[in-house]
Amino acid sequence: MIVHGLLDLRLKAVGDLHVDYHHTVEDCALALGMAINAALGDKKGIVRMSSAHVPMDEALGFVAIDFSGRPYAVVEGNWKSSAVGGISTSLMDHFFESLSAAARCNLHVRILYGRDDHHQAEALFKALGRALDGATQVDRRRSKIIPSTKGVI
Repeated sequence: MIVHGLLDLRLKAVGDLHVDYHHTVEDCALALGMAINAALGDKKGIVRMSSAHVPMDEALGFVAIDFSGRPYAVVEGNWKSSAVGGISTSLMDHFFESLSAAARCNLHVRILYGRDDHHQAEALFKALGRALDGATQVDRRRSKIIPSTKGVI
């Protein structure tokens, strides 16, 4: 289970980590995005949009998500080092971009501030989980309605 998103899923990855982390990180984001998109189906009844701010010690991360069917990602961060836990910080941006493409969502991700790259990354991923949880909730008032003025997403 993904703890902060309350998603009942497990992801097991086997990759070419002896080469680098790029394809494994990208493939995990794509697989997660495709699973979310498939689980949401026609999106009837979901809240659709949500955002979350998450503090992690001195860092503050923000994520806003909209399951609009229009994939687009904006990722803003100020990484201090080239890697976190052996993973290139450039792959953080790529993860969110790949997730957005596969989940067919509009995704805005921002590190508002922080000194420690590990804390900044952790704040972003926790904020992603919280925003996912909020956007995928079923709104009883719209249980049979697609949340769009067009009637389709």
